[in-house]
Amino acid sequence: MTRLVGFALFLFVLVSSCKKDKKVIIDGNTPPPDGTISNVVKENYVNKSYISVLGRKPTAAELSDGMVVLNQHNLSVTDRNQLLDNIFTKPGYNQRLYDISIATLLNNLDTAQVTTFIYIFELLLTDPQYTSQWPVIKIEKTKLEDLKKSVADLNKGTLSIIGLHKRCINNYFYDQINMGTENFVVSAFQHFLYRYPTDEELAQSKQIVDGFEGVVFFQAGHTKDDFLTIFFGCNNYFEGQVRDLYLRYLFREPTSVEMSDKAGIYKKSLDYKALQKAILSTNEYAGVQ
Repeated sequence: MTRLVGFALFLFVLVSSCKKDKKVIIDGNTPPPDGTISNVVKENYVNKSYISVLGRKPTAAELSDGMVVLNQHNLSVTDRNQLLDNIFTKPGYNQRLYDISIATLLNNLDTAQVTTFIYIFELLLTDPQYTSQWPVIKIEKTKLEDLKKSVADLNKGTLSIIGLHKRCINNYFYDQINMGTENFVVSAFQHFLYRYPTDEELAQSKQIVDGFEGVVFFQAGHTKDDFLTIFFGCNNYFEGQVRDLYLRYLFREPTSVEMSDKAGIYKKSLDYKALQKAILSTNEYAGVQ
């Protein structure tokens, strides 16, 4: 009996010694998060940026170069801005600005149509029966010529996107799409300010465009050119541009703070690329926390 009890005690000690040590969990001892960002996220950022800015995917070489830039500091904001600067220098950047403007404002007007009407205006300037209208015809011809060379002027740096917007709504074709002074004013407000003009804004703007004294956005004018200068210099225009890019790149409206801050900076600097970068370089666009 004594030997049996001793054997049982031996087995108990043996089994007990084979048990694993119990884990001790210490509160708050959470391991740090992985600071690396996957290559998939970086590749997506390169692809998205090219599509947003140039309307196309990067080539294999461009994707590789973009990854080199983003791997410098693990997709930091500095890396993103460097990549965007590289994309902005691509030949297709200004063409993309022009294409978007033409699609939005002139229903994808074809360059061939512009060329055709320049030729028609040239013929009219040789026809004596239109002598009394030659001054107006010359002006309309010049406007179309300016529109046609917009990309070249953007490439040379002699035209800004604001100037491009002016050319797109100050020509024969825009007037045909939006016939009459009221339609012209309403269309400008809706395209760039994302709203309908108030009754007072509409009345005053129509007076200015039609050659009479008027006041809009606290500024006086009495010609169509005056209206364009006032309109494309008002706070609402710059806010509209911020809204346009947020909707295009982030698919949402900017907050009131985002709208105020970015519109103010853009109006002061007139740097459209800086406005684009401010949105395209955000964590929200990059898809990181």
